[in-house]
Amino acid sequence: MKWTCLLLFLSVSLVFASQSYAQKTVISLNMTNRTVADVLNQIEEQTDFQFYYNSKLIDTNRKVSVTVKDSDVFTILKQIFENTDVSYKVMDTDVILTVESVAETLQDKRLITGIVKDQNGEPIIGANIVEKGTTNGTVTDIDGKFSINVALDATLTISYIGYRAVEIVVKNQDSYDIVLHEDSEALDEVIVIGYGTTKRKDFTGSVSSVKMENSPIALAANMNALEALKGNVTGLDIGATNTAGGTPSMQIRGQNSISGSNDPLVVVDGVIFMGSLNDINPNDIATYDVLKDATSAAAYGSRSANGVIMITTKKGKQGKPVINFNVSGSMQTWQRKPDIMNGEEWLDAVSARNSYTDYSFLTAQERENYEAGHSTDWVDEATRTGWLQDYQVSVSGAGEKMNYYLSASYSSNKGVVIGDNYDRMTVLGKVSTDITDWLQIGVDAAYTWSDYPSISADLGGAMILSPYGMKYRGGSETLLEKYPNGQNHNGNPLWGNQSGTQDKLDRSTLLGT
Repeated sequence: MKWTCLLLFLSVSLVFASQSYAQKTVISLNMTNRTVADVLNQIEEQTDFQFYYNSKLIDTNRKVSVTVKDSDVFTILKQIFENTDVSYKVMDTDVILTVESVAETLQDKRLITGIVKDQNGEPIIGANIVEKGTTNGTVTDIDGKFSINVALDATLTISYIGYRAVEIVVKNQDSYDIVLHEDSEALDEVIVIGYGTTKRKDFTGSVSSVKMENSPIALAANMNALEALKGNVTGLDIGATNTAGGTPSMQIRGQNSISGSNDPLVVVDGVIFMGSLNDINPNDIATYDVLKDATSAAAYGSRSANGVIMITTKKGKQGKPVINFNVSGSMQTWQRKPDIMNGEEWLDAVSARNSYTDYSFLTAQERENYEAGHSTDWVDEATRTGWLQDYQVSVSGAGEKMNYYLSASYSSNKGVVIGDNYDRMTVLGKVSTDITDWLQIGVDAAYTWSDYPSISADLGGAMILSPYGMKYRGGSETLLEKYPNGQNHNGNPLWGNQSGTQDKLDRSTLLGT
């Protein structure tokens, strides 16, 4: 009670103080067709008032006209912000401008509760309840119930996978019983299973489908065909890649073997794919179908024990030929870069660890750099800002009896570590034609050229190398010193990449059906 009285006393005193200065201060203005900012600046020049506001929320470029004589600040502010959502608070000489407060907004909201069931009367767990046109939403609990604060005239959208979405306009009712019906179109969706296709409603196994063609997912810059599946398929774990051109690990429903492979079987256009996933251009993929349970064994036997990833590539569509040209690029940086000791810190650490009293432990090369005040951050020397770029062109079309899809792409990835480079060129051609009603002839051919032009810098060696080591030999700017500190057990981290002693690796793959 004592605290309540004290707070009430302070708040009343504050109001009286602010009212006192604001009421006794008079202002005269004669401004026509001027911006709000100009008016506020003029008030600040005539008085001790200071205005505080967020220029992103308050439109101070709006034109107003103000003509007053010996008026207080309240009269002027009311005239300036009349019929707007701007509110003001005067605290002594400070004037705070804000938009409609959260507290005032909550007064125009109401609590809506309800339960969501299916057509059989069973509660639906995890159904999405969203206030239409906003990001305000919630999900149903284990009993199918929900509660949400919405505007008085809000529209609620209730949705769940496999069911048709329902919209409800909030009126005088505060509680709703909502019934969702199965979406027959989703059940009629065609999925790829084994060596054929079927409708989802006729398939009893566990399958997840991801559509890539004309999907926002396809807009991401991906070098690997599996990157698009990250976070989009339940039960499928896609690992991370930390090298350019690297292939991520993948598991469906966890690890099945201790010593054997846990990678699922990959099938491309109905043919078991035995190559590297890097050979597949992500821009050529139309859909993914991931088979997760034992039903896939009917077609692929024991090879499908870890699940099956079915990849269907694009094909032409009826109508005029379609020409697409796509260009994408993205940058790569450290997620958590190690903080390496500088020269002085390294000297102190070595001396403390070995109980040295002087710097006699430095080699001749290290001492030369130490005396010259030169030190090297070998991690900075061995890394850079990565860059990923992708170019693709495709031509597709279809007639009454012929379908074709032709594409070519070039991808380049320069990783964060110097020398971690990857280049790829792919060509895909698909042509099929109907000879008769019962005979179709076609050819699918793909060619991939991959290039790992150099060996990456030794990042592990860069982290332990002396900061006083020499990067180049004899003052040269091009001739690397193999042993920067003069000892043959700590090599230059850039030696394998820039010395010319390592060969690059090229690989070509030709596929056809």
